[in-house]
Amino acid sequence: MFTNKKVLIFGLGLNDGGLGMTEYFLEQGAKVTITDGKSEEELKEPLKRLSTYPNITYHLGGHLESDFVENDIIVRNPAIKPNNKYLKIARDAGKEIVTQMALFHKLSPTPIVGITGTKGKSTTTTLIYELFKSKYEEKVLLGGNIGKSAIRELPGLNKNNISVLELSSFQLDGMGESRVSPHIAVITNIFSDHLDWHGSMEEYIEAKKNIFLHQGSDDYLVLNIDDDATVRAFVNEAKGKVITISMKDSDASYYMDENLRVFENGNILLQLEDLILEGEHNFYNILCAIAVVRIYDLSVEKIVSVVQSFRGVSHRQEFVRDFKGVKYYNDTCATAVQSVIAMFDRFGEGNKGKIVMIAGGIDKGMDYSKIAPYMENYLKSLILFEGSASEKISKYVSDDIPVEKYFDSMGSAIEKARELASDGDMVILCPGGSSFNMFINEFDRGNQFIEYVNSLK
Repeated sequence: MFTNKKVLIFGLGLNDGGLGMTEYFLEQGAKVTITDGKSEEELKEPLKRLSTYPNITYHLGGHLESDFVENDIIVRNPAIKPNNKYLKIARDAGKEIVTQMALFHKLSPTPIVGITGTKGKSTTTTLIYELFKSKYEEKVLLGGNIGKSAIRELPGLNKNNISVLELSSFQLDGMGESRVSPHIAVITNIFSDHLDWHGSMEEYIEAKKNIFLHQGSDDYLVLNIDDDATVRAFVNEAKGKVITISMKDSDASYYMDENLRVFENGNILLQLEDLILEGEHNFYNILCAIAVVRIYDLSVEKIVSVVQSFRGVSHRQEFVRDFKGVKYYNDTCATAVQSVIAMFDRFGEGNKGKIVMIAGGIDKGMDYSKIAPYMENYLKSLILFEGSASEKISKYVSDDIPVEKYFDSMGSAIEKARELASDGDMVILCPGGSSFNMFINEFDRGNQFIEYVNSLK
């Protein structure tokens, strides 16, 4: 299909997405050019992986306008905004612009389950994957915005597989341009996030809506109708079959009561007990996952078994270590205000005045006034990294809460936390901002936290 096609990778990046797309097109026989604003030194790791491939053209440290006219297909890194001037050049020249997730949706022979939301999407995606695996075993693919390049798996997929994809607002923006949506779409919730990239809450919502806007009548949309008026309104915009989940409205398709009984269309389906996952936000994630797998008639026995043994996802409220009576947790993926609130909802009451929080980074247009009462009620002290988010957060901290600022490394921040925390306290990395001023990404930030905490002696 792509033999001798001229393909431009616009943004190789440091994650697997750009690398995966490059290797996919090379293996399909395409002629590949890579352009990235980063230097060869900054991209040394992905470039090392590509060193075995002959005849790749590299234009690094900047971009040539001619690349966007002379190539047949422009592969847009999802971090590149749609109004980028080089994309405009390509559009004006009539070039095909694709992103990894858009291309996967166009070419995959599998039914696709796509999950998005401001928070909860990684946990929900992983739980759906584990539930499907209990029935379909190795026929299930996990990919998308969850650290694995789905495009690599495309050549080995057929109609008997199921693809479960976490979809970010950036990826959904690119899918909108290609007019593709998954067979089953899930929206866990929508709160303010990534406004630095999208420009406004309205644009952020429009990007999220691409998960269902291009569905057909035989597709499904799973909605958390407790979220707010935004998500509820999608019920009337959906083209496919709508499945609702709720912990407040017993008329929802899937309803969970305070005793963790789950009802399916008004009838008792199952009873959950002794869950490892804690917190109301995780109950919503569980409901979304159940709603999806019941479309495939997954048995109650399998659902209960998998859900009750599910430990959650790494980098989300992840217990790392108990060191000298202090518990250390990694919540590096809490980059939005609502995710920080979810952390306090889980840990706050049981650790009032005992939480040492490491936070900050780059602001994404967040309203940090919303976490001010939580910090005042629950924090023992706050440690802030360097960055614009840190400067904003510091303005909302009560005078009664000690603030240590601004740390330029993970090690120095943890050493300060170690100094401040006493037996019975907890230290949690819960940033409330993005990581790119100090780390490769949030996973690098979390991995550095885990590595340093585990090295404490």
